[in-house]
Formats: sequence, C-alpha cells, structure tokens
Amino acid sequence: MSRPTDPVARGEQLVGLIDCGGCHTPKTTTALPKRVCCWPAHRCATILPKILRPTKKPVIGSWSEEEIATFLKTGKESNGEEVGGAMAQQIERRFSKLTDADVAAIAAYLKSIPAVVNAE
Repeated sequence: MSRPTDPVARGEQLVGLIDCGGCHTPKTTTALPKRVCCWPAHRCATILPKILRPTKKPVIGSWSEEEIATFLKTGKESNGEEVGGAMAQQIERRFSKLTDADVAAIAAYLKSIPAVVNAE
C-alpha cells in the first residue's frame, strides 16, 4: 500500500490500518457494526459516534489538531486528565510508537470529519 503524502489522506489510511472503528463504531445488540463500509470509504463507518459528537463530556471534536496529536502520543486529554481503560492501552501499545507526522496526520483526518449531534 502506498503512503499518501496529503496529511488528511495519510490519517485516513492510518485510522483504517489501526482499525479505530473496531472500538468506535456503534454496535448492534449482536455486536455487529450498525453501519458497514468497505475500505477506502472508511468515513461512513467512522469513529464519529464516540469521539467527535458533542456530548455532555468534552470530546475531541472541540480539540485542536495539536491537542488530538498530544492525546494520541501521551494519553493526556486537553484538560490535563489521563485517559484510562482500553484507549490507554492502545495509546501505550500503538499510538505512542507512531511518528509525530503520523499522529499529526491522524489528527488532521479526524478534524476533517464534521461532528454531528449525538442522539444518545
């Protein structure tokens, strides 16, 4: 697979390779994704529901690209709190090992996706 040079395209590729949607795509009661897409049309099965939609708790949709990149590398949220659980493990095992350019590309891709109102 070739490596796109455009940061948003590179970020989209990385989000697909890392399979962010595995955790961040809504599931049915039988644990299947509610919406299914084929790569590279990853955007429609995206991680929007849990991280980009406005909710009562601040989520990364309101963060800058720099804040998102810092979060992916360190696990620190924009308010200084550290993330826990499965995301902390993913940061430790995967995201913290990425280059600064790659986490910046993921952040650019995430910021390119318009946030939607959370119906949950």
